Amino acid sequence: MEVKPDLFSYRSGVYRHTELAQGEPPEYRRRGWHSVRIIGWGVEMSDPYQAPIKYWTVANSWGTQWGEEGYFRIVRGENECQIESFVLGVWGKVNPMVINNRVQRRRRRRSLK
Repeated sequence: MEVKPDLFSYRSGVYRHTELAQGEPPEYRRRGWHSVRIIGWGVEMSDPYQAPIKYWTVANSWGTQWGEEGYFRIVRGENECQIESFVLGVWGKVNPMVINNRVQRRRRRRSLK
């Protein structure tokens, strides 16, 4: 995702880029790209007079002191910070015969003749 300067000062809520970081110290005006993990989604209904806000729940790697204990929520469906353009996913393949790092052998039925 694209890191905008105001993401460094994010504390809580659903993130949407603003230009509020312009008056911040230089370390808060950085820009760049960063890998994060999208771990969920939801809808925030904070104001009954406004439309609900759809968001992604995202795990960051900047430590638990940042954001919502190391996580943040970002607007979903609007490609905010290009988070929906640069997505990589993996479908894992699980062999049902391998359980707890042990290969389970199928038991063959022996006919009693």
